[in-house]
Amino acid sequence: MRRVLLLMMLVAVAMIPTACEKMPNEIADDFKLGLDVNFLEYTAQLEIKDLEDGSYPENVTLTPVTDYGTSILNSAGEKNFKVSDGNIILILNPADRPQASNEVKSFKFVASAPGYQNSIVKVNFSENNKTVQVPIHLLSKTKDSDGVSAVSGNAEISESELKENKKITFGDNSSKRTSGTVEVKAGTRFLNTNGKVLKGSSVNIEIIDVDANSEKLTKVFPGGFTKQTVLKNGASEETSFLPMSYTSINMYVDNEEVKDFSNSIDISMEIDQNLFNPQTGRNIKAGDQLSIYSYEIENGTWVYEKDVTVSKTGNKFYANFDTNHLTDYSIVAELPVCSDIFEINNPTDSNIQAKIELEITGSSETRVYTIIEQNLTPGINKIPYNGIGSNISLKLYTSGEALTIDNISCGESPAIEIPEPESELLTITINIPCEDVDLNIASYPIKYRKQGESQWINGVIKNLKLESYEMEAGNTYEFQVQFDGQTYTYEEFISSTNYQFDVDSDLCSEINF
Repeated sequence: MRRVLLLMMLVAVAMIPTACEKMPNEIADDFKLGLDVNFLEYTAQLEIKDLEDGSYPENVTLTPVTDYGTSILNSAGEKNFKVSDGNIILILNPADRPQASNEVKSFKFVASAPGYQNSIVKVNFSENNKTVQVPIHLLSKTKDSDGVSAVSGNAEISESELKENKKITFGDNSSKRTSGTVEVKAGTRFLNTNGKVLKGSSVNIEIIDVDANSEKLTKVFPGGFTKQTVLKNGASEETSFLPMSYTSINMYVDNEEVKDFSNSIDISMEIDQNLFNPQTGRNIKAGDQLSIYSYEIENGTWVYEKDVTVSKTGNKFYANFDTNHLTDYSIVAELPVCSDIFEINNPTDSNIQAKIELEITGSSETRVYTIIEQNLTPGINKIPYNGIGSNISLKLYTSGEALTIDNISCGESPAIEIPEPESELLTITINIPCEDVDLNIASYPIKYRKQGESQWINGVIKNLKLESYEMEAGNTYEFQVQFDGQTYTYEEFISSTNYQFDVDSDLCSEINF
């Protein structure tokens, strides 16, 4: 039997023969690969969206931060990370699978698109997490939205120096809770990555600022909240973050990026007075000591800059500092690392799509600091998490059900039983009528949604079955998969709770089993 990406072939050929202008036999040719389906044991589904409206940005690129060799590949087993309609499937080479239960295989990519801020993407595989979902949200450089400020301005350059002082205010609108300023002094020269003075007639300044208490920051903060491996005083160490502000500053002279300055620039960031400071156990106050970190997008690492004391002007709190280089900056409450696992039991015989929100509770507001999207397999699922402080709340959303657990201590490992879904399980089985076929079964991510709805639901085909509590018989559904930089979509009327897709027997010879 020809070794093929069996499940991908079945989904893209059997279920989606009309997904593009190709005939079924032409599509089958695309999947005649000399690649063992064991490659599908560890898969990651990356979905890249606009933070504000959930649309898929155009011309998205995904670039590894370093050369991982053949350790991580696309779904065709190639080092080609082409994104299709905001989505891509990545697979872990079985030769590089984790060798111990606590070993994590980690990979970093840069996601970018014209008009958007670059984002570092982390993909982690472990024995307890083989089918990974990685939602990625990109920040627009030009659109203000609730909790987000995007501003820009130009300043004149004369003889390679800034002609006059330039001060830009960000976040000064009704949709933002905090604001701030960036000020560049007259006479400042702008340098590129190599330290060369940039020459031009003007400098363009772009600033993106996100409210720290906004759930949007949870989605875009580089590296995620809490546990971080950082550079501090020249050495690597692990620490835990709770951001109190996040501002990205970029400058360009005639479209060439500025990295450094001849004179330092002054930055003032407002700190929301309602934010809980876990270092003190109360809301933020003047005199609190916080840490300033800058982000190195090239390697996805936060770098410690200095400590800062919170000051008060009128009824507002600020962190004021100067810097001589450009990047993303965050004022954070820094804490010891606190990590453990949630053991979440799925009592059914089917995968269940879940969203987990972790919250930290202050004296006046509750703040979501982590969002995890996960396919829960039958039985015990071990979900790693990082805690902050001593009062964590968990909210678990599955199949229309919601479960809340409060007062979780940092490092506690509560056992959680998800409720039995009230809806009926619907099973779609893929039937292969080919003779003498020895199937090597793996799993593969798939999306589906009811016809007319906008939100896709993530699922997994395993053992030639797609099982779901989200689908109802008697409706037409769209199914979507990605393979080798292409997106395939197909509509099918699901007539019963035990529905069967029959692979056309003529395709057996086309696929060369």
